[in-house]
Amino acid sequence: MKILIFFLVSLVTSHCYAQIEKTWFNQASYTKLEDADTRTLHLSTHYYFAPQANFWVWDDFGYLDTDTNVLLSYTNDEQSVFTGVEGELFISNWFATASIEDLGDTDDNYTVGLGYLFFENLKVSARHQHQTGSDDIIWLQGQLNIDIDENAYIGTTLISDDEFDNWQVEVRYFRRLGEQKYFTLDLTHENSNSKNHNNFIANYYFNQHFALGLGSNESHLLVEGKYFVNHSFFVKARYQEQSDDEQSLEMSMQAQF
Repeated sequence: MKILIFFLVSLVTSHCYAQIEKTWFNQASYTKLEDADTRTLHLSTHYYFAPQANFWVWDDFGYLDTDTNVLLSYTNDEQSVFTGVEGELFISNWFATASIEDLGDTDDNYTVGLGYLFFENLKVSARHQHQTGSDDIIWLQGQLNIDIDENAYIGTTLISDDEFDNWQVEVRYFRRLGEQKYFTLDLTHENSNSKNHNNFIANYYFNQHFALGLGSNESHLLVEGKYFVNHSFFVKARYQEQSDDEQSLEMSMQAQF
């Protein structure tokens, strides 16, 4: 019922806003694990204190966040319910980061950090993560955006702990093909003590209203489709093989104003 109400409100309000730049992003997703018969509801609201311009397609607003923003999230997976918060505060080229995994227990797991933005296309930061019951972790992160030409860019993120035992590399490629056709490719390589794997998903935008994606998550099939009602509202369906005998289906919608 919650997700239906959110859908109806978002659909109505999406026709009341005409601006292409957005500051407020609201999302609701519902995921069902087929064999385990478990369901997860996730709601989030993300606000930027400066307008964000989309990069050709209606769900891409550039690779780097360079404006002060705050994100609130709510998760209910039938076993636990928690609300989290995270944000970035920019003062000139310096920025501070903070996140709390569960507002119901603020001392259990939280992260604070400090970073610097170079030339509007390179972000570097260090974050201190406190975890009750285990050692604290220092995370180092670098993000780089390279504009190939006026129709394409490459974005890269590198995250590692301070001992370089656990690290992850993400790469995003965006290309405008012309005639309202676009292509995106997202690659991730994760290396840790417990796993070492590659993920990817490629999306082809047939026009501004419809996109189809195909990929792999830990060597398991991933298929998704997106339909954009307009620049303020879109829905997405994702099918994913979690293992050889487990599949999940996710339905989500986003309203952005």
